[in-house]
Amino acid sequence: MSSPAHAIYSSTLSLSLQGHEFQPQYGVQLIFNETARSRLLCSAACSQNPSCRIFDYDSSSHRCRLFEADLTNGAIIATASQTSIVGSMILSASLYASIYNQSCSACQENRYQTCSSTTNTCQCPGNSYWNGSMCPLQLFANATCSQIDACRSDLNLSCIINYYGEFTQCLLAITTTALVQQSCTVGSPTMLLNLYNPGAFPYTYYTYSYTPTTEQATIMVEIQDDPNAINIDDVSVVDTSSQQLLTNGGFETGSLAPWQHGTTSVGAVTAGCGYSGAYCYWDSIVGQTDNIHQTFSTVPGSIVNVSFYLWSRGAGSVIIARVCIYPN
Repeated sequence: MSSPAHAIYSSTLSLSLQGHEFQPQYGVQLIFNETARSRLLCSAACSQNPSCRIFDYDSSSHRCRLFEADLTNGAIIATASQTSIVGSMILSASLYASIYNQSCSACQENRYQTCSSTTNTCQCPGNSYWNGSMCPLQLFANATCSQIDACRSDLNLSCIINYYGEFTQCLLAITTTALVQQSCTVGSPTMLLNLYNPGAFPYTYYTYSYTPTTEQATIMVEIQDDPNAINIDDVSVVDTSSQQLLTNGGFETGSLAPWQHGTTSVGAVTAGCGYSGAYCYWDSIVGQTDNIHQTFSTVPGSIVNVSFYLWSRGAGSVIIARVCIYPN
């Protein structure tokens, strides 16, 4: 339930000098491009549209443009028309703090928050997020982000977590689906590691180069240890620009996602066994192999570096550790 259409919203604007227009960073930020009889009517149109945070108006052509943008993802630039002007909404935490998460009656005639039909409370409008004090606009691709909902989810962007469990930047989300193959010995993957009965050994570092042939690939870690366990940690796939391509490779979120189990699920993310942090992936499957896998984006022909730490916790009758990559 959103604010009623007849509500009269109140907004405070900052106006640029004449001879300027707004230049958005992305085309999707333009939400209205029509004519208006006056600058006052154009600014009123922006004020009545909760998505609008910037407008520009040309009194000669009567062009009125509304943008779901601010000066973090666009710019006020000089233009040839000396009758063009830019108006920006002035936002502050005081507009949000007393209303956020309150019952819907608190935001019934408020342009800055909207009533959620799910929670029946005042929440940030679409394409914005709560940062603890106000509702900034969600971020676009490659922007630095600091929380899970900070990126434009409508554009399939996610705030990526690195293998230290830290939020990094907004990137296209990849849906990792369960592989048909349940072993590195099935199909035609690139085999990076293939250990059979190596005995017990402490955390050991392995590193390999891999040249992708497709735009996505899936890394699989396959394990069996009768009757003990194998730990893996700090799994990393880094491209030539040092960009980490995996999410949660160090398992420091305390959960497996976005890694997926194979059809057999015995191993788990466990505390107290990490090589560099608190967590590792611990697998003690007996009698057959188990696997986890994750899909990542690649550039065909561009070499990536794959690395990880492996610990075989005890000698057994059958110890298998394989790491391979399937092209998608």
